[in-house]
Order: sequence, then structure tokens, then C-alpha cells
Amino acid sequence: MGSIYVSFIVKSVTVCTENTDVLEKSFQTIYKPVIKYLYSHPSFPLSFAFSGAQIQFFKKRKNELITIIRELVDRKQVEILGGAYNDPLLPLLNSVDRNGQIDILTSEIRQTFGKRPRGMTLFQDCWDSSLVNNIHTCGIEYVILNNSLLPDSKRSFLPIFMSDLGKNVDIFPYYNELQPDSEMLAEEFIYNIEKAVLKVEKKDTHVQLDADRIIAITLTPQQAAKLNECKWFEALGKYIDENKEGRVKLTTLNAFRTSGVKMKISSYVPVGISDEVSAVIQRANNDTRNKFPNTIYDYMFAFPASQKLYNRMMFTSLMVNQYKSDKMRKKTAREKLWQAQNGMSLLSTSSEPLRNSLYRQQAYKYLTEAEKMLRSDGTFKESVTCFDYDNDGIDEYVCRMEQYFAYISLAGGSVPELDVIKDCFNYSDNLKRHFDFDGYEDSYDRGFFVDHLFTDSQLDLYVRGEPAGDGVFSRIQYSQLKYSGQHHEVQLCARAVWKPTGQTVYLRKKYVINSTGMYVQYIIKNESDKPLNAKFAVESNICDISFVTTKKSGFSIETVDNGDVVSLDTEKSTQELNKKGKLTNVQIVRLSDKPNGISFVFEPNEKCSYCHTPIKVNRPGFNQEKIEQVGLTYSSALFWDINIEPGRETEKSINFTIIPVKKIKA
Repeated sequence: MGSIYVSFIVKSVTVCTENTDVLEKSFQTIYKPVIKYLYSHPSFPLSFAFSGAQIQFFKKRKNELITIIRELVDRKQVEILGGAYNDPLLPLLNSVDRNGQIDILTSEIRQTFGKRPRGMTLFQDCWDSSLVNNIHTCGIEYVILNNSLLPDSKRSFLPIFMSDLGKNVDIFPYYNELQPDSEMLAEEFIYNIEKAVLKVEKKDTHVQLDADRIIAITLTPQQAAKLNECKWFEALGKYIDENKEGRVKLTTLNAFRTSGVKMKISSYVPVGISDEVSAVIQRANNDTRNKFPNTIYDYMFAFPASQKLYNRMMFTSLMVNQYKSDKMRKKTAREKLWQAQNGMSLLSTSSEPLRNSLYRQQAYKYLTEAEKMLRSDGTFKESVTCFDYDNDGIDEYVCRMEQYFAYISLAGGSVPELDVIKDCFNYSDNLKRHFDFDGYEDSYDRGFFVDHLFTDSQLDLYVRGEPAGDGVFSRIQYSQLKYSGQHHEVQLCARAVWKPTGQTVYLRKKYVINSTGMYVQYIIKNESDKPLNAKFAVESNICDISFVTTKKSGFSIETVDNGDVVSLDTEKSTQELNKKGKLTNVQIVRLSDKPNGISFVFEPNEKCSYCHTPIKVNRPGFNQEKIEQVGLTYSSALFWDINIEPGRETEKSINFTIIPVKKIKA
């Protein structure tokens, strides 16, 4: 019978922000003690996966670690695995970005540690069969994947050989069900390994070829540190050295490959993602019986905020890859794009759900900085273009203006994204409330210029921040009436039946886009045979882009009501003021993000009422145990009383302006 080789692989520390505190802590608590052990125990092999950010941190601040790792690599005790530089979700990227991210990390590892990586890991095991071509093209010979992505019949502790369109790659499955813990004895671990292999050998014919088995086991950096701290690695190494006649031996994956592999199993792995993310998808969809493999696309369908970020990511990638004027400018913009492609920004896999919004905003910042770099060559021209921006089969209207990037959606006729160029943030990155976590369920997407038609009682609920009817136009699909890219004008229309009275209402909505904002005009027509008496509200939602629970928000709200300037408390609803008959004669509203120096000004064409509600959004972490606030949305609405006779119409309009202001620390 062949030997059983075990290879331990320590995963990378994934970071999404520029904060190096996490990397410093991981060095002191994880890598320093583990590397110290390896240096003093030459017979114990171990593999490491490092992200690009980790390597850069080590080069700048921890040269002594690099020197020691180079020595361990030279004596073939340690293997450094490759991957993609910024830990992106590779199947989501264009081929040029896939190759670029893999190549740059490969080059960084070769220059830093003196040896080119032969294998690679994937962030959250995000896999697609099309990656075989990219992996092969980049000179990577094998990839490590979770065994749950393989059919049961292929889980036989042998390397997998996969071919796609004439290119091939080896796959080493890792088996985390055999993962040790600090309480487990080394003898128990060896027993479990041998028991699992014997069970497989009884069912297949490969044992007749005396094939050696390979078991890869991945460890998080925290798990590796804990095992080292309790001297588990030392106990395992000692046990194996004392039982040299036993079947179990330690190795690295590349050492196993180069020693002469007798058997590989041909298989085809079409698509998949880690068990951790799959569990999140199933919980989000309330579908635990689905036997089909989950994918990263299923995740984005379940979490629209991630889908919106991905749409922006793909648009920026398109702009960067098509840019031809200045090579250095293109290179800098591409680096920003690759930073934004970090998988943490889309998946937010941290144990603290608070980081969800922060990571997304960091990605939006990088993407806007990439576009800003391309714009600064002096050839930028403002444009409003019509195409399917978010890949939903329906055209959107993309506005690339001097001070902002935005797009107008036919779904609700609203603006789902607004990236301000000056401070590089998306102020429309709003989450929907979920009943299980927030006590309320939002039935529409929160963006800018969301339209509602309410009765008096529905408006009372709305002012309190509670769901109020269906709002009619907030959940309807608008149609294009007119589009003029030359004049930066978009006209939409929608016809709906207002359920409280059964009346048919027709709404024409015109956007005139300019360098500093938008002019939005509404023409509401009563197509019924009786008078229409309702409340017409236009809602705009601005997210607190740098929301944290440890400090006070830097946002402020000022209105001009009956000629008097009124400053509102952003942390409180205006419900009490509205009950007292205040804010009923508003001429202008200004919401300011003082720490980032941006003000949003809404100026109606005629005096109206105004209400403000802070919307707090809660979410759980991936383990579903910790639920806490992850975001804050400032929901503001201008509303009018409308009384329209049959066949008649009325007109309302809002002038929206983005104004840079002096930054003031919160």
C-alpha cells in the first residue's frame, strides 16, 4: 500500500482597507511564532498563501521575516503558493484582469522569496471552469479547491486532472473535515487520516497500483497560530519521526508532484464557491434543500448591494481596458481597479458585519479614483449614454458629469447610484431593511428621486419610517418617452392605478442632467373621472458613507421654512415637527457631509412640506450569531398636497445641486 502524504496550507490574511493594523497584529501573533517554530524544526514542512498586501507589508516593515522565509524556501521546507494579488473573485473578472492579478502576485513572490510559485489558492474557493485557461496561461500548474466542489466519486485523496478547451491544470482538493484542533492528540489525527483513506481504498481500484495518497488541509492563520501555541505541530512532527514505518508523512504539494505521481483522476469541475458562502446564500434564499452548486452569481442575486458594486466594477474595467492615450495613466488607473476588485468588498466575509458597508465604500473609492485618473488627461467630455449598464436586459442612462457619476434606472425611475468625483464615494449605497433584522421590510430600492403617491394615513406611517402602502410609482417600471444624449435629457413615463381609490394616474418625469446636479420635473395627470386628492412625495436617500458606531455622524441638515433657517438633528426623525405643523412651507433643503466637504441641495419650484427619517440597517455576520447595525441612511422627502380634477394635470419640479464645501471634522 502506498504512503499517505499530508500537506498543511496556511491561508492568507485578507485585508480590504489601507489600514495595516491587521497585518501588524497577524505578524506578531501568527507568522512570527510559526516561522520561528519552522526554523528550529527543519523536518516539518508547511505551505503559506500570501496576498499582495501582506507581501508589501513584509517588504516595507518586516524584512527579517522575508530573510527567514527565503531560507526556508531554499531548503524546500516551505512552499509559497500564488493566487491573485488583491484576493479578487476571479470568475467575475475580465480575462485581462484575471491574468494581470495572477501574474503580478507571481512576480512579487518570485522577487521576494526567490522562487516562482507553482500552485495557487482562490479566494473563498470561487471557481469557474473558464479559469483553467487563465491559470495555464499564467504558468500556474495546480490549484487548491475545497473537496465539496467535487463529485463524491472523485474524493479519493488523489490529484485531479482537469482539461478545458485544450488547456489543463491539476487540482488538489483539501479536506477540512479532517482538520485538527488544539484538543486533538497527534495519534488521533493520524488515526482519522488512515481511517478515511482505508474507507476510500476499499471502494476503488487505485489501491492495486499502490498509489500514494495526498491530503491537503487548509488552516486559517488563527488556527495555525493556535496549533503552534499549544505545541500541536511539534507533537505531530515528533510522532511521525518516531513512526517512520507508518504510512503518514508530511510534505508540500509541489514536493509531492515532483516526486512522481502515479495516479491522477480526470474530472470536470464546472463552478462552485466555498461552503461558508454557500450557507449564506441558502439562508438568504430560505432554500436549504437546493442540491445544485451555489455560485458567486447566486450570492449577488441575493445581495443587491454587491451586485451594484460589481456593475460599477465592470464599467470601470471597460473604461480602463479601452483607454489608449497615456500608458502610465492607464497603469495607475488599472492598479486602482485591481484594488477595488478585492473579494472582501463584494462578500464582506469578516466576522463583524459592520465592515460590510465600509468595504463597499472603499471599493467605490478606488473605482472612482481610477475614473478620475482617466478623466484628468484633459480629453474628458460630459456624456449621458443609454445602454444596459447593470446587465438586467433593460437599458439604463449613465451620466458621466464633471462632478459626479450616476445612472438612472427605469425601475422606479430613480437614481440608484451617485458617485461624487471630489471625495470618491457612492452616496446612494443604501441597503434595504429586512424584517428579521430591522422589524420592517422595504419593498423598493432606496435611491435618489424615488416617487410615492400616498393617502393622509399612509403619509403618517411614512413619516414615522414605517412601510406605507405601495407608493405606486416607487415600485413600478417606467418607460422611455424621450432620450437626448446631445442635450443630456431623459424623459420617462409611467401609468398606474392608485389602489386606495382605484384611480388611474399618469406621471411624466423629466431629468435634465448638468455638471453639478440634475433638474427633475414631474407632470402628474389624473386620467380618472373623479378628482384626485393625494400626497405626492419625492424621496432621496443619502447613506452615511463613513458610518461607524463609535463616533457621531458628520452629516447635517438645514432647511429654509417660512423664510427661517432651521437646523435639524440628523439622528432624529422630524415626526414631531411634522405633527406640530412645522416644515410645511419649505423652500430649500441642504444635507451636508461635512467631514468630506460635500453638500446636496434640493430646491423645489414651489413651497412644499419636508420630512426626514434616519433609517438604521442591521445585518448578521457570516456565522449568523452577531447582528448589529451596518449602515445608516438619511431618508429625506419633499411632498405636496395635490388636488387634480379629472383630465387635468399639475407640475412639480426639484433642482438638485452638488456643492463642494469646506471640510469640517466630525
